[in-house]
Amino acid sequence: MQRIQWWPRSGLIVLAAAVATTACNRGDSSKSPSRAGGLLGSLVARGQRAPEQDPCSLVSATEAAPYVGPLTVPPFRADDDGKPTRDGDECAYRGTNGRMLAITPNWTGGQTMARAAQLPNAVGKALANGAPGIDTMANRVSQQGIPGPWDQATFLPTGVLTAVEGNAFVIVDVSGASGQKSDAVAIATIAMGRIDHPLAYDGAKAVAMVPAPKPHPANACDLVPRAEIEAAIGPLSAAPRSDSTGTECTYQVSTPEGSRSYPVSFAWEGGGHAYNMQKHMMATVGSMFGTPTSTPLDTMKPTGNMGAMMGALMKMAASAGHPSPNAPSPLDTMKPTAANMQQAMRMATKPTTAPGAVTTVGFTTDTALQGPWDDASLLHGTELLAVRNDVLVAMSLETADYTKAKALLATICTHL
Repeated sequence: MQRIQWWPRSGLIVLAAAVATTACNRGDSSKSPSRAGGLLGSLVARGQRAPEQDPCSLVSATEAAPYVGPLTVPPFRADDDGKPTRDGDECAYRGTNGRMLAITPNWTGGQTMARAAQLPNAVGKALANGAPGIDTMANRVSQQGIPGPWDQATFLPTGVLTAVEGNAFVIVDVSGASGQKSDAVAIATIAMGRIDHPLAYDGAKAVAMVPAPKPHPANACDLVPRAEIEAAIGPLSAAPRSDSTGTECTYQVSTPEGSRSYPVSFAWEGGGHAYNMQKHMMATVGSMFGTPTSTPLDTMKPTGNMGAMMGALMKMAASAGHPSPNAPSPLDTMKPTAANMQQAMRMATKPTTAPGAVTTVGFTTDTALQGPWDDASLLHGTELLAVRNDVLVAMSLETADYTKAKALLATICTHL
């Protein structure tokens, strides 16, 4: 099962490589884009920043609040993963409902970053003859020509804007907030305006004020007592089952409709950032590749035999493993051929497992669920996500009853 992963602050470099890889029709699954931050590390070299150049000195808490809500802690220095550290190169702004933005300034590496920012478009242009359309995709991935108080700026649909002015640059990451270019531009405008006369602020001192991550059990199945689990979804037919990492727990229930599974996975740190990234991921991918951000499937609610068959198809699509909080929905990769449609019909007429939530709520996406959480969403009728106290909870709905799954999610969140 995949773990929570992050888009890097070095997204420019990573997406340039992605453009080239796509054009050449080859990939390397061993290189996660979320951890390819080494190149940015060489650009934002700690040795290039004088001790008095604090990354938190360019935007105040009051100025950040419109984009993340009232801050829960003062702006603090952090590493590339958003973890508090006194010598961090970025400044993190944690707001309400798990929203967060990050600013990474550099006073000397501007020209290097300017060249890096042009790389995706240059690669796309160079490869366009052999791969028609790759230059168009590159321009969507790396959006140039953004007006502002800088020499050049580049925006990635992941929610990252890089602005370069002379020898200085500022990276603004709003992927954990709205993900919107307009917000990133507004924040970068404030930050770039203070490059030469920063605020008197100590982001390293603020690190001590950041609450420690909430304690959690080594085994996710130990978080909630069995009696509370059963009060939400009914008597368990087997003991709760944990995965090898201890971050996932599956609950099994026998019903007249068949067996139901409620697999729940946790990201114990950075959950707010990850949740907000996932929440606007459809729009992100759509803007990158020029595809619609929603489809008629969002409101389709199959009933009767069709509902049973679609439920069976969803189980088939996810048979290789339950989706993780950062993995695509089974709907994204489902390919209903004649053979698997026939198999789905057999599963629907002779079920051994119960039909999932998709048969009752359709492929609905609802990003405004109410409950004991900071925020929660239903994605395509196949997955529930919630975040509370910076912990992300994800639940697969392949065979789950939606109402009971939501009750289980609420029960879990009361323990976070």
